[in-house]
Amino acid sequence: MVRKKRARKTARRAKRARISSSKYSNNFKLVLHNLFLFIALSFVSWIFFKLVTNDILDNLFQVMAMVFGFIAVGLFIALLVLIISKAIKKK
Repeated sequence: MVRKKRARKTARRAKRARISSSKYSNNFKLVLHNLFLFIALSFVSWIFFKLVTNDILDNLFQVMAMVFGFIAVGLFIALLVLIISKAIKKK
């Protein structure tokens, strides 16, 4: 008869996640870069929304401005979280 293989039990160590300063710097730069990008995209879409007279393009640019604006707000919140977590970690 063939014996069933049993899974080996290994002792797991509790790992504590640490964010190094370079990792924080990379995250901060990435969020800041994307924030500026989506603010610019939202602003450009809003300008096109105001300038275009075609109804279809008007609706398209309005939706694009709102979506890019909401993404920019989300990135701003992520930036605030990074800043607050860095300030708490320094204490």
